[in-house]
Amino acid sequence: MKPWQRLLALGLVVAACSHLLTVWAAPRLIMREAMARIAKESTNGVYLPPPTDHTQRRIVMPSPDLLYATCAADLSEQPLRVSAEVAHPRYWSVALYGAKSDNFFVVNDRKVAARSADAPPQLELLVVAPGTEPYTITSPPGATVVEAPSAKVLLLMRLLVTDDGADLVSAERARQSLRCQPALAAR
Repeated sequence: MKPWQRLLALGLVVAACSHLLTVWAAPRLIMREAMARIAKESTNGVYLPPPTDHTQRRIVMPSPDLLYATCAADLSEQPLRVSAEVAHPRYWSVALYGAKSDNFFVVNDRKVAARSADAPPQLELLVVAPGTEPYTITSPPGATVVEAPSAKVLLLMRLLVTDDGADLVSAERARQSLRCQPALAAR
């Protein structure tokens, strides 16, 4: 093998290893930083960023037509109870992401029904760590149990808003109702 061929082979190996390391590490590092920032800025487990404008880039490519709310949680000690009253007439969604930025659960306005004709739709989730045995959890009534792929998770709530003031009030009320609290595991 000629010297230039050895250098080329070495360069290709280094490039391939660098690429694989970047593809493996980047999502984990990005999510770790996002979760730490959200946990630091949250109140009662929920971070409610101000409405998006041209100066904000907290979320990649944020939309000025959406209001956001986020929660970061560590499920290694206990499950996470997520609840919200979402009486918002426009589109809304709640998405859960694992530690590698993988989206593993989504629920939206079309999937959550009102409890009764005069009560707003109630979102109830119990997010559990991977491998959690069903008999070790006590689920709130009507809650959907979601098994996460990792112990650390990120929740992102999005609410579509228009220029209508009543619409913004409705979205803000739904956003303010979001709760992300530790749920006690049965012993």
